[in-house]
Amino acid sequence: MQDPTEFVRQCLRAITALALALVLSPSSAWAKNEPKTYPIEGKVSGTGINQVPYTYSSSDGKTTQSHRGIARTRTYTVQADTKTYELDCGKRPGLFSTTPGECGGDKKIQIGDVIHFRVNKGWAYVSVTENGQTDREQKMRILNEDLKEDTAPEDDTKQ
Repeated sequence: MQDPTEFVRQCLRAITALALALVLSPSSAWAKNEPKTYPIEGKVSGTGINQVPYTYSSSDGKTTQSHRGIARTRTYTVQADTKTYELDCGKRPGLFSTTPGECGGDKKIQIGDVIHFRVNKGWAYVSVTENGQTDREQKMRILNEDLKEDTAPEDDTKQ
């Protein structure tokens, strides 16, 4: 059987080791996050509405019913230097509306606006201003990403 004072000493040693590990861990764990960058600049050339059918079930305890509907969300077509993006805002219509909400923070995104964003794993993160704070971003799903056609003239050297 182990001596109770020895058990307490082992517990104190373990707690001391854990505290030292936390104090001496890399300072990067507590460092402030690097500011996010938005390297892609594009001009909004169009808006649209994405319609996706969905099904859900409801039950009253006796029977289960299946319901179908259409989810409508706002989309934006953005022309960047080398690609054209179709971005889905994800905002659905309000309770008594059929028109989806708009993205963009305090100033809603309009045709002709230039937006700055970054792309990560199928999502575009758009830099926006919300409630006067400029460090906000809005997450938009990338529906389509196409390379722009090269506008350089073709080579007519073939005979």
